[in-house]
Amino acid sequence: MWPLRKSQRRGRASNHKGVAEVEAFLSGHYVRYLVDNKRPVPAWAWLNELAHGSHDDITALTVSEPRRRTLWNTNAWEEAVAFLAQELVSQAPRRGRTLSELQRSTLIPLELELAGRSRRWSYLTPAQFVLTVLSALDRPASRHM
Repeated sequence: MWPLRKSQRRGRASNHKGVAEVEAFLSGHYVRYLVDNKRPVPAWAWLNELAHGSHDDITALTVSEPRRRTLWNTNAWEEAVAFLAQELVSQAPRRGRTLSELQRSTLIPLELELAGRSRRWSYLTPAQFVLTVLSALDRPASRHM
């Protein structure tokens, strides 16, 4: 195999970053990825962990210990996510649905909707974010999918 030119090496590195970003998004670790790469975290991205995390991941978010306080200046956002995680864990059985059903029917579509309107939704406060997610969970369509 011939040695790669500098532009080819940069392209491969760029592809690797793109793959890492997609993997982080799909696994529910997008906020961590953005912070680790010193990129801004839009408000909608905080929904990612709830929309794509495993049941164990989301249950772990409900713990009120300060163990998650690893991101700079994100206390209010982490508390909002923890509150929503608790709501999801408790609401799913009350609605006769699994957490993954709520993720597929409500959280992932909401995440995509908010990301598509990222400019407007980038400026949500944590409280507005919580109300937006709770409102989506209360919509009749999210109950019967």
